[in-house]
Parts: sequence; C-alpha cells; structure tokens
Amino acid sequence: MELIIIICQVAGNIIHRIANMLSNVWGWVGSAFIFAMTYIVGWFGDTRTSCLYLILIAVGLDLLWGMASSHKRKTFALSVGFTKTAIKFAIYLSILMVVAAAEKAISDNWCILFRATSAVLICAEGISICGHILIIKPDTPVIRLLWKVLRSEIAKKTGVRVEDVEEFYNNLIQNRNDS
Repeated sequence: MELIIIICQVAGNIIHRIANMLSNVWGWVGSAFIFAMTYIVGWFGDTRTSCLYLILIAVGLDLLWGMASSHKRKTFALSVGFTKTAIKFAIYLSILMVVAAAEKAISDNWCILFRATSAVLICAEGISICGHILIIKPDTPVIRLLWKVLRSEIAKKTGVRVEDVEEFYNNLIQNRNDS
C-alpha cells in the first residue's frame, strides 16, 4: 500500500513540475525546441545523432567562452551571444538538413557527407573558441601556435582591425603582467 502512495506522490510531483514549466513562454519555447530536436535527431539516425550532439556541444562551448571573453573585455554581450547562438543553430540545422536529405536520397546508411559537414562546422566552432581563449588568456602556448589563423578571428571578436591585433594582443599580455 505504501508503494502505491509513493508512486502517486511522485506522479503528482511530476505533473506539478510540468505545469510549472509550461506556465511561462520560455517553458513552451524550450519544450517545443526539445520536441523538434527529438524528432529531427530520430530521423537523422545514430551516426548523425552523435554528430549533432558534438555540434551542439561545440556551439554551447563557444557561447560560454564568448561570455567569458566579453566579461574579460568588460562588455555586456549576453543577449547578443544568445542571439548569435540561436542564429548559428538555425544556420547549422539548415545546412545539416540539406545534407541529410541529400544523403537520404543517395543511400539511407551513407553518412560520409553528414560527417564531413559536421567536422567542418565543429572546426569552425573550435577556431572561434580558440579566439575567445586567446582573448582571456593571451599566453596560452598551444593555442598561440594557431596565431596566424586566429588573428582575423580575434579582430572580429574585439572590433579591432586585423593589422592592429598584434598591438591589442601585446596590450593584453602587458596588462596581465602588470596585475
């Protein structure tokens, strides 16, 4: 008898939490997003699912590092970061949907195009993450090896001309050494 009471309490608690979640706009938006992603990920298949999760993780990490680098530069970019992330998700999802549809037309279990496209998108996010890391910690040795590639990325993130990135970078290191 006690087990039935506990099950009823747990079920009531779950229903109450779902009602709380759906009582505001963000709850509905998040639920709709999760529902859509579940459908899309199920349609893609196992290998494609792994690629999608890796892309989502890369975009999320880019958002977190972007927030950290904007904090370091003492700028408020939270809403801009979320907007850019939402736009990035839409663009990446559109690209991946076209690739997945093309692959489904070719063969149902042929995932080479999807994997290659995912790898390109993840590399692009990796370059963006490395740019944020260099803004936060300019003397990172491993990422410093990619300096030539990252100069334009840092210029874009900081609003500095590409020619002036070296001076901006040296100022960051000087400020870090002074403090």
